[in-house]
Amino acid sequence: MRNVLKFLCPIFFVLGFSLNAQDFVRVNQVGYLTKSPKVALIASLNASDFQVKEAKTDKLVYSGKLGEGKFWNLSNETIQVADFSALNEEGEYYVEINGEKSYPFEIKSDGLFHDLSVWTIKAFYLWRSSIAIDSAYATFKNYNFAREIGHPDTMVFIHQSAATEKRRTESVISSPKGWYDAGDYNKYVVNAGITLHNMLLAYELFPDYYDTLKLNIPESGNGVPDLLNEIRWEVDWLLTMQDPYDGGVYHKLTTKHFCGMVQPVDDKLDRYVVKKSTAATLDFVAEMAMISRVYKNVDKELSKKALKAAEKAWNWAKSNAAILFTNPEGIRTGSYADMNVEDEWFWAASEMFITTKEEKYFKELDFFQKFESPNWSKVNTLGLLSLRVHLDDLPECADKNVISRKFYTLVNGLYNQYKFAGGKISLKKFEWGSNGEIAEIGAILGIAYLKEKDAKFAEGMLSHFNYILGCNPTEYSFVTMFGDKYPEKLHDRRMASDNYNYPLPGYVCGGANPNQISDCGRNNYPSLAPARCYLDEQCSYSTNEIAINWNAPMVLLTGMVNNIYSAK
Repeated sequence: MRNVLKFLCPIFFVLGFSLNAQDFVRVNQVGYLTKSPKVALIASLNASDFQVKEAKTDKLVYSGKLGEGKFWNLSNETIQVADFSALNEEGEYYVEINGEKSYPFEIKSDGLFHDLSVWTIKAFYLWRSSIAIDSAYATFKNYNFAREIGHPDTMVFIHQSAATEKRRTESVISSPKGWYDAGDYNKYVVNAGITLHNMLLAYELFPDYYDTLKLNIPESGNGVPDLLNEIRWEVDWLLTMQDPYDGGVYHKLTTKHFCGMVQPVDDKLDRYVVKKSTAATLDFVAEMAMISRVYKNVDKELSKKALKAAEKAWNWAKSNAAILFTNPEGIRTGSYADMNVEDEWFWAASEMFITTKEEKYFKELDFFQKFESPNWSKVNTLGLLSLRVHLDDLPECADKNVISRKFYTLVNGLYNQYKFAGGKISLKKFEWGSNGEIAEIGAILGIAYLKEKDAKFAEGMLSHFNYILGCNPTEYSFVTMFGDKYPEKLHDRRMASDNYNYPLPGYVCGGANPNQISDCGRNNYPSLAPARCYLDEQCSYSTNEIAINWNAPMVLLTGMVNNIYSAK
């Protein structure tokens, strides 16, 4: 049936139809750890039994009964669950139902997701600005991803929207380093927020793991864990985005308009820092408060510098409580506009309270807010997560009961959404960057397991992890170069202009999104069902772009799976 559908799909598109269901057997294409639950999702087969067979010999090794099907309106499919958790023998297998076969996958006791953990972080090395990418650090499975230096950012102009008496319009500052934000070459303080929270929280939760995880980046071997080395590249840039005279933080470093699909070295457009904003400044406060405590025993000088910068930014925000950002005249790059900063206040105060233990910051916290899965513009939940992770270390002035209660309400709600959803993820609707939100929810459920010690949360965490790696209605593993079917034509300027026939490794693309499909044309998308509205083409910025805030939760989620289910 799979081959028949692939043959018929182009015919249906020409005739103006889209398929409402597909007969697929979906698995985590990378595999399953022996100690973890092992589940495949079966779409619209209405079968009663399934089999697991060895990939090389077709030998039957496990058989079981399928659960009752559940209709999932987001994919227009009836989904059944095949549970083969009892299969614990290492090997390579596939699931078969009525002649339909899944992609092959591996079962392994340990190390299965090591490369995934490494390369979802090394994607940030490949994202670095102001440095040449060296083949010594950028080779994956004999593929070389070296490139010339782009955007040294030692000559960045003050945009008129950011000008002050001491930094006038068109005056020059130096603002090097940092990561390119997405498929473009600009850098945004607000999107660094949720990105750094995920990566720093990963280190706080599993320091022993990340102390020994070798990334092979230029700083490797300097006595600092490589994850923190990579984060430092972004932090050094962020510190340049603070006006040293008043403490406010510029919203973004950008060209006036997006450059063409060229390599970084070929983008010669002038670059500017643009307008200070309350959202960027409060995100900066939270970022630097986390940096201060995470680097305290690694780099005391940076730790002190970060806290001082956070306090200065906090004071600016107190005097400029609602400077909201929209693109000023003449700037036509990503806006990251945010018309509500209550959530930024909560996150900033939370991280400052955890780091300094000063009661004045706890008094700033308004718990009468809605806490839900976060994104770059909804960051109060980031503060709640940090508070719960550090709950036992908080001083007596903290109301630990309200923190625990709000956290449990959040995670129990997410678990229930997962439990009753036919697609086995806690997502109510598919929007821009759905994969980032799915990975973020998975990580939140992982934190719930670590703190509440309830296995149901680990089960939910793993289901979201499996979704990203192929157990989804598109049948793509959404991490480049991992699995058998992964995105190859990402909306990214480096990949669009590098003349390679393969993608950069370790990148999580945006994922299914039915809301902006005019980019490639409605008729080019394989389905308008929200969970299957994905297209692996460069033109599909709505579904196939990459971004730092979508990769970072996958870093945290992969670290969780490695640490919770590893045999060691």
